[in-house]
Amino acid sequence: MPTLDIVRDIDNRIFVSVTSSDSSTGISTVKSAVRVVTTEGDLGLRNFNHPGLLVTQADFDRIIPKVNASVEPWASGWNKLIQNPHASLSYSPSPVVKLIRGGNSREEPEPDNYSTAFNDAAAAFQTAVRWKITGDATYAEKSIQILNAWASTNKSINGDSNIALAAGIYGSQFANAAEIMRDYDGWNSQDFEDFKTWIVDVFYKVSKDFIDTHYGTCISHYWANWDLANLSNILAISVLIEDDVMYAFVINYLKNGLSNGNLNLAINYIHPDGLGQLQESGRDQGHTLLCIGLMSDIARMAYNQGDDLYSYQDNRILKGAEYAAKYNVANQSVPFQEYYTCTAGGQTHTEISDDGRGNVRPIWAGLYNHYVIKMGLNAPNLKFAIDNLPAEGGGGDYSPNSGGYDSLGFGTLLYTEE
Repeated sequence: MPTLDIVRDIDNRIFVSVTSSDSSTGISTVKSAVRVVTTEGDLGLRNFNHPGLLVTQADFDRIIPKVNASVEPWASGWNKLIQNPHASLSYSPSPVVKLIRGGNSREEPEPDNYSTAFNDAAAAFQTAVRWKITGDATYAEKSIQILNAWASTNKSINGDSNIALAAGIYGSQFANAAEIMRDYDGWNSQDFEDFKTWIVDVFYKVSKDFIDTHYGTCISHYWANWDLANLSNILAISVLIEDDVMYAFVINYLKNGLSNGNLNLAINYIHPDGLGQLQESGRDQGHTLLCIGLMSDIARMAYNQGDDLYSYQDNRILKGAEYAAKYNVANQSVPFQEYYTCTAGGQTHTEISDDGRGNVRPIWAGLYNHYVIKMGLNAPNLKFAIDNLPAEGGGGDYSPNSGGYDSLGFGTLLYTEE
């Protein structure tokens, strides 16, 4: 199947090449410079939908009457949101000039302060959602206050290799909040432009450097969540700033990338029963579930821009989600295929790890509603999660540490279909 490669040279010209493979010989042929253009807009690849990341206007149009009529499960999801202190008008942002993850290190002697970012990103998103559902502009102003504060204050992400996690996770979250707020008349147009410049200069560049280089390590050194977080960030920013090149890079990498962000490597083995083992399944369940959440977010953002990653490779993401939900939520045994990674000098996983088993994260509602309600597929373990877990919350409702803020959450409210 042909693959698309899009690069920009020093003169800001965009080169598009196509690589095709002969299935009988395995030989790849590259047709270079199929098209040369001068700007992203000249590519003509897509018209971006707005708001078009995790939550669309169609989603809000579905949610609002359900909340107003106190219909379940939207009502329970709404109550989770309004009870969260991050969704409060009294929330006060804490932007930092130097965002540090991987501090107290050779690269950055100062200590970590990245909790400021994951708290403020959660608050910016939650107040944005609260504005869209209620129409109360005071919540819009709170979200804008947080976004503007970070764009005007923060200059860099510092630390050891963990800067990539900060860029990937929090960049995507800030971009999602901004995407909701982009149609708020009260957001000064120059402030919005400044925000976009900031998120590209500070967050995108770190994520792209990580995906391009993996900091000189062997290709499977970094666990799948590292790639997925940074691909999620690049994807979210590409929609926010309407960059065709950025967007196409992510979609291509998810299908053809060499490292563990490739969906075929993140879910690296399909068992005969149809369950999809994840690259991190033999490591621990907290990171495995993080991967499920990241893939869910990526699939939803791409779908809202017209690209269906849900059905990619015979619903591969569903197979991974069923595997993880069966083990972690339904508490049943799952098969395991031996897996080797070059991480830490080489590791061989011979069985699934029970470390962190049963970890609760707000990651199931979006997958269930897309695969089961919209597509009509059978997903018994996702259904078990929906039937047995409470309404999904977001940052501030789970662990006070970073893992409790890895997903923006509120899937029961935002993603439940009629």
